[in-house]
Amino acid sequence: MKKIKRGSFLAVCWLVTLLALGACGDSTATTTASATSVPATTAPATTAAFTTAAATTAPATTPATTAAAATTAAPTTQAATTAAATTSAATTQAQPLNIPWVKNGTCYEVFVRSFFDSNGDGNGDLNGLIAKLDYINDGNPNSTKSLGANCIWLMPITSSPSYHGYDTTDYYTINKDYGTNDDFKKFVSEAHKRGIKVLTDLVLNHTSKDHPWFQQASADPNSPYRNYYIFQPNNPGYDNLNGGKAFYKNPKGNDYYFAQFGGDLPDLNWRNPAVVTEMEKVIKYWLSDMDVDGFRLDAVRYLIEDGQNQADTPETKALLRDLSKYIKSVKPDAFTIGEVYTNLPIDSYYPDQLDEYFAFNLADQMVKSGASGTTGFIDTAKTLYNSLPYQRYGVFLTNHDQNRILDAPGISLPKMQVLATSYLTLPGLPFVYYGEEIGMLGRKPDEKIRTPMQWTDDKSGFTTGTPWEDLNTGITQYNVAYQDGKPDSLLNLYRKLIHLRSNTPALAGGTYTPFESTNFIAGAYIRHAENSNIMVVINMDTSDATAIKFSMKSSDLPPGEYKATVLVDINNTNVTFPNLTVGANGAVSGYTPMATIPAGSAYVLELKKAS
Repeated sequence: MKKIKRGSFLAVCWLVTLLALGACGDSTATTTASATSVPATTAPATTAAFTTAAATTAPATTPATTAAAATTAAPTTQAATTAAATTSAATTQAQPLNIPWVKNGTCYEVFVRSFFDSNGDGNGDLNGLIAKLDYINDGNPNSTKSLGANCIWLMPITSSPSYHGYDTTDYYTINKDYGTNDDFKKFVSEAHKRGIKVLTDLVLNHTSKDHPWFQQASADPNSPYRNYYIFQPNNPGYDNLNGGKAFYKNPKGNDYYFAQFGGDLPDLNWRNPAVVTEMEKVIKYWLSDMDVDGFRLDAVRYLIEDGQNQADTPETKALLRDLSKYIKSVKPDAFTIGEVYTNLPIDSYYPDQLDEYFAFNLADQMVKSGASGTTGFIDTAKTLYNSLPYQRYGVFLTNHDQNRILDAPGISLPKMQVLATSYLTLPGLPFVYYGEEIGMLGRKPDEKIRTPMQWTDDKSGFTTGTPWEDLNTGITQYNVAYQDGKPDSLLNLYRKLIHLRSNTPALAGGTYTPFESTNFIAGAYIRHAENSNIMVVINMDTSDATAIKFSMKSSDLPPGEYKATVLVDINNTNVTFPNLTVGANGAVSGYTPMATIPAGSAYVLELKKAS
């Protein structure tokens, strides 16, 4: 996790954190925080099994004023409780995800403030997003003018005092800069007309310090909202996992409160059943009243800490199981994807918690492969594919917490084209960060990687006013209008790849088998489904690869001779490929696709049995 984001269970706990690489709430008081521990305090201990209806210790609605709160809760001076007895072990076997649109889907991540301004105030808004929906998907499956993405993930859109929105003051109200709740309903309706599913960022770990709950909790130890947060009479003295400050002095008292991502973002106490009930109300509201199709959940590794054991606790995994069950009880086809920001294996979060998780280890390896001119990510993708059956994970290059991919060290436009071809043909659900498809640049601080969308070669394409943040460099070349009519542009490559993926069974959900290569700068892999076979060949380096041979000991390809037809060639070289001979068990020996695989090249080939 980086500076922005995050993510129900038993006795008395709470949430927390982020990783040095990113995730969970952008803080105005700190730099990117990392996961830290939260002492278990404030909520009454319990040994009963968690249920979604357990909360009875506090009002289930947000109070209008402090006077409205009852005064029956005990002061938060009790000793820390022990962690609830639970297990990390999966409770069910892996199975396919029964949400049809995901199989051939591609999601497009949008920061509303930076997408399109409809009223000239310098901030992107929901009406602006509606105006640009046809750019994402115009609803015509045969159109080549839209990206063809069938899913939009919106970064936080609720009321917030910050530009990024990861510190909400009201979970039920749209940020006034973006419009109204009715505007959001109109947006969802218009998206659904085009076959676009809508996912919203759900920030469960913390609120804003300006939220009415925290305002009452910090001012009154007897407030029923006191146990919504994590207070200690004294500063425990330990840091978060990034070595940053974890506890902050209560400005309205003599005690301290836990805030993993800075003093402006106090953590919620998820061991309090009242918090569980409160947030289930939020979940139901967005699924039922606002008709969203699911959620992206932030920093889920750190939702519940056990003292200074701050990541991947059994309680966190039990919480995710229960949250997932509750979400499915409200809307059975709702989709959830979580941020497990780590390069470590994520299989311990699979298969019975959230539907999917972002594959950060694969994204990291892809960027490294691009920078070094190698193809190591192909084996990383194989490990991921084998460890998480049914391809229940999200693939991406970078997101709103990381430097823009084309601005990463060692990444040139040709390498960017190879990377795009690769990750949009790998297993998993692809996510495209807005502007990635036109090569937008941007390096931290975070505001500079979330700059306004470059529709034209100046700010007028985004707003008639003064943009909330200056547009980034490279706008002359990296804008929609410039690339729209150029067949070989990055934008049109993304359009071609996304449409190809959605219409090709092998890419949408086929098996994945990499070739062994005689040179690490070139690689290839097979995607196979019934009556659909795709081979991808790439050279990530700045040097040509000569006399390359590809082999595999086995695959799902039936034996026979296959004719290779080029569907995508990023360099438009009009090259032809020799037939591919497949032996017993799908084995391939010493296949040479061409005498020289050019530097910075990528090819998507359809394989059909030769007559």
